Amino acid sequence: MRRGFSLTALLRATLAAALTTALVVPFPARAGGPLYVGGPNFGVDGQFLTWDVSTPVPYRIDGGPLSSKPDGTIAIDNATGATRVNSMFLNWENVPTASIRFSNAGAIQNVPPGFTDGDVDTVTELNAVKGDCNAGNQNPIIFDANGALFNLLFGDPRVLGFASICKLDSSTGRIVSAMAVLNGIFQDGISSRNNYELTTAEFDEVFIHEFGHFAGLDHSQINVDVLKGQPNSCSSDDLAGLPLMFPILFCQARSAASLPVLAPDDLAWISHLYPETGSGAGQTPFNAAYGTIRGAVFFSDGISQAQGVNVVARRISDGNALNGDETRRIAFSAVSGYRFTGRPGQSVTTNSPPSKFGSRDSHLIGVYEIPVTPGTYTVQVESVNSGFAFGSSVGPVDPPIPNPGLDEYWNTAESATDSPTASSTVTATAGQTVGNIDIILNGTPKRFDAFESAELWQPDAPPLWLRREKSAQELLAA
Repeated sequence: MRRGFSLTALLRATLAAALTTALVVPFPARAGGPLYVGGPNFGVDGQFLTWDVSTPVPYRIDGGPLSSKPDGTIAIDNATGATRVNSMFLNWENVPTASIRFSNAGAIQNVPPGFTDGDVDTVTELNAVKGDCNAGNQNPIIFDANGALFNLLFGDPRVLGFASICKLDSSTGRIVSAMAVLNGIFQDGISSRNNYELTTAEFDEVFIHEFGHFAGLDHSQINVDVLKGQPNSCSSDDLAGLPLMFPILFCQARSAASLPVLAPDDLAWISHLYPETGSGAGQTPFNAAYGTIRGAVFFSDGISQAQGVNVVARRISDGNALNGDETRRIAFSAVSGYRFTGRPGQSVTTNSPPSKFGSRDSHLIGVYEIPVTPGTYTVQVESVNSGFAFGSSVGPVDPPIPNPGLDEYWNTAESATDSPTASSTVTATAGQTVGNIDIILNGTPKRFDAFESAELWQPDAPPLWLRREKSAQELLAA
């Protein structure tokens, strides 16, 4: 798991770069949706950990340039950088069904003696500001103008940046402080083997993604088969439905394709975390715009729930070609068991310590809830991509596990032997929950306990997957 400033390097080797979040709190219960879920002794059990949005969430911006060239010439000055950061936050703030708001509170506050000059450009200053964030005193947005900090910290200046939740309140279940660091080397106008460039739109969308983490959102997986194609050449339909919170930067910028920066799934989940209740100017009540599809994923026995399976609801096309392929463009997702802890701390799942996040309510194992706009949908299950682990993880099990059954659709005759391609439709209406959309996986072993799909954790070693029934000898000994 990721601790402190440990994060996966985001290499731009083929125009694809992994987006990541470095978190100071270990073992979060995560999902395609909320970054954190409360546990029995941390926050509210089974509920999302979010900001208090009774007032706007304040952030403070570095006083140095956003980007500078190797010779020290400023490529993007501070005022321009600050304007871009403000605009990035506005993408989340302007969602009419979400109540979260942000405010620029000015420059990063001094933290004597480590930081007093307004420009965070040394590791000592970064540590001082990060320590102040950990104490809950401010929410800094830091500019590493020439990539020097990333190079010193990680030995590689090709890390795009990260967002970090600095402090959580264990009693209220609120995010207290957070930070983000932007690597300006990607905007210095120079392209070389060790100095990859992003377009302005790509760079800004990377950090709108990171500010999604800042707000408490985790990664989402939809249209994952774009990874079978070529970077920067995704179809308009695939790109329209691809969440900005997708774990890696693979396709071209959404805005460059004349698409809204936030995909339907992004809009749904920021609204689900921070549901708007007002109906004033620019406001739409969440319950007037979204319904919910709810169910559970079961192993073939139809009894034991399966954790960590990605569930996608896809809108049925209305036949209007002008709208494109709605099954690709309008889709929403969640991961089974996302409110339940990913690491219960028992020996079958893992020998790592139990997480303080995530519910221990066994009724939540394998359960999913997907906020959707009104319409008719199919519901399908799939594996979380095996590469989406650690900094790029999706769901409560990290590293992800393969779907223990076949990828398949939900249908009204669900069983362990139905056709994986047989599908029935689900009609969702605003303010209502369609329940019991339960999927029984095909092809799993006859005996499959609730945790046998998870990893047997070993430090610095690949996970061992438990994929066998107990022997007669083991059953007799049990």
